Amino acid sequence: MTRASNRRHIVECLHRTRLEPYLEAANHNERNALALYRWNVQLTAAFQELLSVTEVILRNAMDRELQKWNNNENGVPTSWLLHPPARPLRSLSQGKRLDAIRLANNTASKREATHRRHGHPVTHDDVLAQVMFGLWKDLLPNHVDNAGDATSNSNRARMWNEALINAFPNIADPSGEVTFWRVARLHGLRNRVSHMENLLGVDVPERTRDIFDLVGSISEPARDWATGLNRVTSTYRARPEAS
Repeated sequence: MTRASNRRHIVECLHRTRLEPYLEAANHNERNALALYRWNVQLTAAFQELLSVTEVILRNAMDRELQKWNNNENGVPTSWLLHPPARPLRSLSQGKRLDAIRLANNTASKREATHRRHGHPVTHDDVLAQVMFGLWKDLLPNHVDNAGDATSNSNRARMWNEALINAFPNIADPSGEVTFWRVARLHGLRNRVSHMENLLGVDVPERTRDIFDLVGSISEPARDWATGLNRVTSTYRARPEAS
């Protein structure tokens, strides 16, 4: 087979519908489209590394303040994830919290006998590990125009003022707007990365800045450490010519 026919075969294996954005960007040159696709895979992997670290740092910071708040509201230490938390956190987190509990229980039930925690009950940390990124966004004051339910957003503002603002000590963000938009943009990016969608139209430098600004607002040492993991910038600069 010729190189051209090999490329055409690869294009069909990947499917032309999936490759259409790359073909358009490459003026329908199959060789260049495949080079862009390969670059996109590499950029996706690089972003995944940073986003996974960012998500862990974000969830731990927010969880810590939510746990303090819930303990104070209840008057006794009570996991806000394992048990229905105090209002309004209860209504804001209910669906995704229950989903995380189900996932944690399912994971625990599949532990093999050789697993160091085989037969152990599900813990707060087990559930925390299953919480979806979207919940952290949903707990922040929503600054989208016409965001909808005023009561829910009033409750989010209360959670911000009484608890979550303390998760971001390195930024002056009295209304939570800056933090909301950073998390919202990274949530959208994470969804694209998780589904291996194309990043051709993504403002890569801005999203990279969002990552480090968000982590830095939580912990400057953590931000400095995370920069050592950054392969996004070098990968982005290596984008192949489209035509």
